[in-house]
Amino acid sequence: MRIKLSCVVIAAALWLMLPTSRALALKYRPKPEETLSHIALIHYGDPKKYIYIAAVNGISNPDKLPSGKTLWVPTVWKYRIKKGDSLSSIAIRYLKDSNRSEFLAWLNRIHHPKDLKAGTLIKIPFLISHRVQQGQTMVDLARRYYFKSKPTSLLRKFNGKRTNALKPGEIVYVPIFDHEASFDKVKERLKDFKEREAKIAAAARERTQREVTAKNSAAVASGPDTKSDLKKSSVAEVIKVLESDDGKNDVRVTPAGDAALIRKGFAQYRNGEYDLARANLMRVLEKNKLSQADEAEAREILACSLVALDRNKEAEHEFVRLLMVAPERTLDPVTTSPKILAVFKRARGAR
Repeated sequence: MRIKLSCVVIAAALWLMLPTSRALALKYRPKPEETLSHIALIHYGDPKKYIYIAAVNGISNPDKLPSGKTLWVPTVWKYRIKKGDSLSSIAIRYLKDSNRSEFLAWLNRIHHPKDLKAGTLIKIPFLISHRVQQGQTMVDLARRYYFKSKPTSLLRKFNGKRTNALKPGEIVYVPIFDHEASFDKVKERLKDFKEREAKIAAAARERTQREVTAKNSAAVASGPDTKSDLKKSSVAEVIKVLESDDGKNDVRVTPAGDAALIRKGFAQYRNGEYDLARANLMRVLEKNKLSQADEAEAREILACSLVALDRNKEAEHEFVRLLMVAPERTLDPVTTSPKILAVFKRARGAR
């Protein structure tokens, strides 16, 4: 009981230490091949909103994510009014200035702030703290964070400015109240993304297993000699090559052991063990005993592992080989990182 209580106290203390802009932020640990644009697409449904994540996490160069760092994904959230609360007190607590109570009233369409009732839910934006660079104006900041110049007057009023002029080095607070960045929507998108990833992984495993089972069954049914051979060998070592009439087209049956190695390579890739995944997949491909579908699967995972290892040229070559085996192959733009998609696009153009 004491241990549980201590954990609760520590968790509460850490929560209180978080900046107000992270009041309901989600944690996300990006994979090495992911970009901020892809992370924004996953969470906000729009890659250009990477600017929110970059600003809150202090990332100056969005093309270079800090290795192994967990990122905060800020969200617009809801606060339940308590007895004794006022818009001014809430504005001080979460927006750093009591004068911003007018903004809260506008955002939540509250016409009579003094009649605020306990239990009422109000929307709270997350704040971005922007240090002004040489030559920037309020118009520039509105375009940067709202993607249009129309909210310039709102941003100016929020910061108590009469003009759009800004001095280099001063801090401007930008309230983000984007509906698509609401906590519930972001959490739901992340859930959908993880479910889609899980389905893709499960489908790949099931497809491999079905092919191995079906082709081994076909091999058993093809004749007594094959059946005798199967009895002499373990399932993991069976290789059946069915020749067409002209002898030119071979349909390979992937050995069960090699199919298992592909699944292992996929699991290693998903767990971030890219070197291990690369080694296992190269080993299984070098045997040249895979079915067409399994070879395509192995080459795709290998190419993705190579991108994660910053070996883009090798990855491009693997994608080219993949497209030679499966010309109609495509990659899902939501579950696949932009880095991988870019290499795949180059490979498709190089064919």
